[in-house]
Amino acid sequence: MKKTFNFTLPDEPYKTTTDLNQTVECTYTGPRYMLIQIDKDDHQCRMISGSETEDHPALDHSGYEPDEFDYRVIDAHQHLVEAAYMSEEYTHGVVEDYSETLTDANGNTFTFEHVYEDTTGILAHCHWSGSILYMTATESFSGPELREHVNDRQSVIDGCAQQAQVVQDALDDSEREYTDAQRTELEEYRDWLLNVDTIYEGINHWKWPFIDISELPEFL
Repeated sequence: MKKTFNFTLPDEPYKTTTDLNQTVECTYTGPRYMLIQIDKDDHQCRMISGSETEDHPALDHSGYEPDEFDYRVIDAHQHLVEAAYMSEEYTHGVVEDYSETLTDANGNTFTFEHVYEDTTGILAHCHWSGSILYMTATESFSGPELREHVNDRQSVIDGCAQQAQVVQDALDDSEREYTDAQRTELEEYRDWLLNVDTIYEGINHWKWPFIDISELPEFL
């Protein structure tokens, strides 16, 4: 089966708004009919097999585990996005990589860039894995859900504070020998870590330009 549909991209990477209405044309190339397996406890579903005809033996679920799962045959004509998401059998147009130039509180500018796949995988790229659900009571799908960043802002700030303490411990270690220049470099890095929330106020935490510690004096 071959059928096109438009997928609305999130306004930015790791955001769930679609106000900009940016779309990419996708072409589903998988089977028309799909046998899906649905977890009875959390409603997560997955593709088991597929066929171009509804009466194909591949769609017979009589031999599968019935206690923990329900089974349904869906028509991809009616559920294109869900079929593409579960089967991963689709292509799409090129999605331009995201680029944004930002300025921190100190007046320093930097660029955040996010790379998209070329012509495959955009649905998996933009959605949480396993976030498509099938509600057997209503015979309908829910999801998939657009992906947010795996870490929240506070956890990143806390991680920076912990790293700052590691740097301070190294500076306080009498067995470590640093030159004045190296000590200054580590002190500046420590202070940056302790002030990231202020330096990047109003800027999403996944866009922050983290310092490459391999270029710093050894402190771990």
